Amino acid sequence: MAKLVYIAGPLFSQAERAYLELIVDALARASSLDPIADFFLPHRDAGETGKGLSRKDIFGLNLQHLTSSTIVVGLLDGQDADSGTCSELGYAYARGKKILGLLTDFRAYHSADIEPHRPNLMVWGVCEEGGTLFDDLDSLSEAFAEYVRTLG
Repeated sequence: MAKLVYIAGPLFSQAERAYLELIVDALARASSLDPIADFFLPHRDAGETGKGLSRKDIFGLNLQHLTSSTIVVGLLDGQDADSGTCSELGYAYARGKKILGLLTDFRAYHSADIEPHRPNLMVWGVCEEGGTLFDDLDSLSEAFAEYVRTLG
């Protein structure tokens, strides 16, 4: 079954996975969506390598849900945005998906430069030239709920 929202982000630590789950819960509450039925969360819904599915199977399942989703939300925190997340965002952009990014990492916002160097220029571009980049979960949730309302 196709899910409305694909959640992209690093999955390599318990903390990262827990934060992605928190993001799903916040977005679901803000928009009155079902956190299971309406959101595809790769580590929750496709599994992890070594736990039953092969890398090829997981890739195929993730790609299927990324293709069928309407909205992609990317967690962009860290020294640099996760390479898998960047791939997912690029794929989503090429397919005309609505992309929202969450970058709570304060290193992105404390710069003397006129234009910050983070996130990467391409990530900034696919997030509507920074227009759909958010620095906290509350503002992301508000914008997400507003966009979901436009879908009818």
